[in-house]
Amino acid sequence: MQGSSGFTLNGGGRVYFAVKPNDDFSDPGMYWQTPLDGYHFSYTLDLSNVGCHCNAAGYFIDMPGPGAGDGGDWYCDANFVNNQWCPEYDTLESNKYTVAGTLHKCNGGDGYWSDCDRGGCQNNAFYVDSSMFCPEDRCKINTNKPFLVSHYQDGNQANIWMQQDGKEASFDFCSDSGYCSAMAQSYPGGMVFGASLWGGGGINMDWLDGMTGCWGECNLAGSSVKFSGFNLWK
Repeated sequence: MQGSSGFTLNGGGRVYFAVKPNDDFSDPGMYWQTPLDGYHFSYTLDLSNVGCHCNAAGYFIDMPGPGAGDGGDWYCDANFVNNQWCPEYDTLESNKYTVAGTLHKCNGGDGYWSDCDRGGCQNNAFYVDSSMFCPEDRCKINTNKPFLVSHYQDGNQANIWMQQDGKEASFDFCSDSGYCSAMAQSYPGGMVFGASLWGGGGINMDWLDGMTGCWGECNLAGSSVKFSGFNLWK
């Protein structure tokens, strides 16, 4: 997969990758099952309008769930949203101040999951290097400007790699081989890519960016994020 097209989320919202256009979510087979094990999944990201306590997220979930669910879109994840469990691979949870990633494995299989690890195996760029990622020139990645981000995962690691103006930054957010191997069992058949922009309304996002010192409630209505130039290769 390679292309220059993309999308922008304004003031919130969620999108999924699909194999065909559809006016509704009536067809659970409409979603594109992205191959992941040993693959690199990359895109250009513009976070310049995603402020403190907002969350611009890119993630893979083992959709479709066993039923259409309360939302009618067959969504499932490791936090029982839509009242359905399934493995979740949070490749990107981010705003201008930091970026984090998490693997969430589940118990069960064959599309039927009894429960999931909500905490998961995770790390945050700020904990690895506080000058890796911020809206300033002093950081390797200045989030006031677009940058390239790539995700790689196999049975040993899950990694976030970034590049901007000749500078590179990279960190493993999970390097527990036992956890990664268990999670990799969800990859062979592919997982569905989703992206969302959320926050505000009293939502506590300290777990994502509180360590950076940013404060205040997310101005979701005034926020936007752009994903473009998707690429997948091995």
